[in-house]
Amino acid sequence: MVQLRLMTDDNERGEDVLAVLLPLLNACTALRASEPTRLSHRGGGLRVVLDVQLAGAPTVTVERSDVPPGSPRGGPPAARRRARRALPPAS
Repeated sequence: MVQLRLMTDDNERGEDVLAVLLPLLNACTALRASEPTRLSHRGGGLRVVLDVQLAGAPTVTVERSDVPPGSPRGGPPAARRRARRALPPAS
């Protein structure tokens, strides 16, 4: 996977660059770009990540086999699970 990262401490300038970059990537027939993912940054600014692939590259989807269907995470292995203690009665 190839990622493009747009990172700057100046949020306005980053948004301006992103506004120019996205149409260019979308217009390029040789590349296929994902939707931008905005990351949080403690000091403000802008952090954006885009996955980029060659347009002819096959798309691969992987499903985990160790997670039961319908379970978002699967949880920890049985050996690490700890029983939850009941809360004390309200007084």
